[in-house]
Parts: sequence; structure tokens; C-alpha cells
Amino acid sequence: MNRITTLFGIKTKSCETISIGHINRTYLITSDTDKKYILQSLSRNVFRHPETVMENISAVSCAFRNNEKLNVPNFLSCGDRLYADTDGEIWRMYSYTPSSECENRLFRTAFSFGNFIKTMCGCTISEKQTIPNFHSYSAYLSKLHSFGYVHKDTEILTNLGETLSAVFNDDIPKRIIHGDAKTDNIITGNPCTIIDLDTVMYGYTAIDYGDMVRSVCKNGFDNTAVSEITKGFADGLCGILTQSEINSLYYGILWVTGELAVRYLTDAVSGERYFADKSPSQCLERADELLENLRIFTENKENIQKITQHFFN
Repeated sequence: MNRITTLFGIKTKSCETISIGHINRTYLITSDTDKKYILQSLSRNVFRHPETVMENISAVSCAFRNNEKLNVPNFLSCGDRLYADTDGEIWRMYSYTPSSECENRLFRTAFSFGNFIKTMCGCTISEKQTIPNFHSYSAYLSKLHSFGYVHKDTEILTNLGETLSAVFNDDIPKRIIHGDAKTDNIITGNPCTIIDLDTVMYGYTAIDYGDMVRSVCKNGFDNTAVSEITKGFADGLCGILTQSEINSLYYGILWVTGELAVRYLTDAVSGERYFADKSPSQCLERADELLENLRIFTENKENIQKITQHFFN
């Protein structure tokens, strides 16, 4: 890797593969001065426009230059860009940030994602989607149907699509969101650091909220965890949401949970492997887990809406 890292002005002493994550090849680099960095190769199979990804990240870096409440990765420059294009691959490198223990982790995680959306208000990024049809529930469902696959919960997934189309109408604005707001994408510290910015795009705030709730309720509905997430998200957003956005937050949970179920089912039956680390049978098992979570979230609609209305109004 030394040939790649020298493009960023870093000489490699050691290189360790990091296996966490579905998409990009990631390495922990220790330099000849014993400083640590993350080196990644962007997957062109997933990110059809990697240059756009890095242009968006550059815009995020500028927006957070003077933010004392939240950090983003400090990307190294390669000439006048934040990436190196060599041998047909897009590489980027940033300083490694270790996590540290902190109290109220769920609150601080949600605060970070809320503060991210607030900080990006008034900024602009590319209108081009870095992943085509990313978070398009209807597109994912249509693709699954095109394979002729019928799951026992196909009707539930179809009905969810109709519900989302009705809820997310022109009254709800799109903002710059993180797009993959699971708790794994926050490095806790003082302040926290928000990572994995590849999916930063225009979208509904409810999607980031929904992903956070989904990621902390894997084993059933957790009223305390959802309350902490909601309070932190509301504090981070600091009153910028419209009432229609607040009313849509619950449906963001259904959206991302159902969307992931559809994507895992598609991987299982199509032979196309977005989740390359899972076999078809594992994809089916994960889809069934998500569909069970979807049922639990549906049963707890009233509880969740009481929580969102309490902290956002």
C-alpha cells in the first residue's frame, strides 16, 4: 500500500485489513511516524460516480470546518483533491479517530445525526445520486417483483409502499441527510465524529431517524432507547423541522426497515450481491428478522408517535 499512501504524502510502516462493512475495501495504516490513518478504495460497483461522492464529502468538510459540536473525518489531500485516481481505482485517506467511552451514547449518537442535518442546511451538494435509486422503496420493490419472487409477506411490503407514497408527499421537504444513520457510523468522543459519508444525499429527515431507531431495536421495541434517540435527534436539529416532517418520523422507521428487507430478499433470489458477505440463505434469514421488526414497529405506532410528538413539540 505504500505506493498509494505516498500519493497522500504518507509512508506506510504497517497495513491492517479492516473487515467491517459491506462495500469498500478498508485498511488501517500506521505511518513511519506511528500516526494512524484509514485508507479506503471506493467500490465502483456500488458508487457509479465516485468523484461525486468525494465532491460531496468536500462540501461536508467545508461545512464542518468551524463546528465544535461534531467532527467529520479529516481527509488528506492528493494535489488539489481529497482523493487519488490511480489504476482505475478511487482512493481516499483520513486520520484515524479512536473511540472513547461516553455517557448517554444513544443520545449523543442521535444528537450527532441531527446536528449533521442542521449544519448542512443552506449548503449544496450534487443533485446526482451517488447510488442510483438509493432509498427509493418503490424501485427496490419493483426490482424484487421483476424476479417473480413471492414471499409470505409480499402483501405487507406492497401495502407499505402505498403508505409511504401517501405520507411522503410534496409537503415534506428534502434536506441533505447522512443516508446511513446507524449507530455504527458514530465514533464516540468529545465531540463525536460522524463517519461513512459516502451516502450523503438529498433525502427525507425521517430516513435518518428511522435508521437510528431500527439499528437500536434489533431485538424488539425498546421504549427507553427510542426515547433517547428521539430526544438527541430533536436537540441536534434544534427546531428546524416542519410539522409535516415531525409527523413523518415514525414512517421513516417503517421505510428503512421494509427497504432493507426487500434488499436482502433481492440479494437472495437475484444473484446480485450488494451484501457480499452473506450467502443467499443468510440473506433470507436477515430479511425475515427485518420483517418481524417491521411488525413490531407497526404494533408500536402509537407509542412511537407519542415519543416523537413529545420531544419535537
